[in-house]
Amino acid sequence: MTCIKCGKEIPEGELFCASCSLNLQTEAEERLGTVRPPAPSGRMQKPVPVRRTPPQPMGPQVQANGGKRGLKTALVVVSLLLAASLGFLAWQYGNILVEKNRLRTQENNLLVRAEEADAMQQQIDDLTQELDDAEQLLAARAENIQQLEKQLSGSQSSQNQSEYDLSTAQGQLDQLTEENRQLLTMTEELEEQVEALEAEKKTLEEALLATKPYVEKANFMDDYVVFVEDDGTGLYHSYDCEHFTKSKFWAYSRRLAEANGYHPCPLCGN
Repeated sequence: MTCIKCGKEIPEGELFCASCSLNLQTEAEERLGTVRPPAPSGRMQKPVPVRRTPPQPMGPQVQANGGKRGLKTALVVVSLLLAASLGFLAWQYGNILVEKNRLRTQENNLLVRAEEADAMQQQIDDLTQELDDAEQLLAARAENIQQLEKQLSGSQSSQNQSEYDLSTAQGQLDQLTEENRQLLTMTEELEEQVEALEAEKKTLEEALLATKPYVEKANFMDDYVVFVEDDGTGLYHSYDCEHFTKSKFWAYSRRLAEANGYHPCPLCGN
């Protein structure tokens, strides 16, 4: 490629002339009648008029070389525009990929949150079931408490009755204790009387022993001896008979009295 300003050769792909520093891209745009828009800034800029260089007459060889150089320049410009378009498309595609990844991340987060929401709902259902079970248990315990209160009330009534019975029993016990004390006193008195009677019995036994010979003698007299009074009745009597006056009498044995013609008294049976 030949520089259109100084005529020096320029290697393929270079945008500036190494000899005169000509900007080949700007020169090509000026020749094609286009100007690159200035970089945006904060203030409005006035349009820069395009300076057009009037064509100079060239020879046949120069015109042929100029046509080739213009075609190459156009190809370079088109290549640059295509590269810029491809870069812009790549940038847009990158942004789309980033946005797509962001949306996928949000979707994954939403799925995770949905799973967490389902798990929380399951926990809420479980807690609700546990709450229902706890309410049923509380109701059962409340019923048990009512039954226990009734039993306690009955127990208190029974306790009051028991206290009344205990008071009555205590009164009866006191009465029985007093009666027992009286019985003990009576027992002591009776024991004293028994001791006195035993002493008297002993005395009587001693007296009986002392009078035993007389008793035997009296029994002998009652069994074998009768008494006949001089009253003309012809009857004989025992010592205890009421008709026996004990004033004037004779003592006979029973057989001797009967042998002498006396008969037993009808009152005493002798």
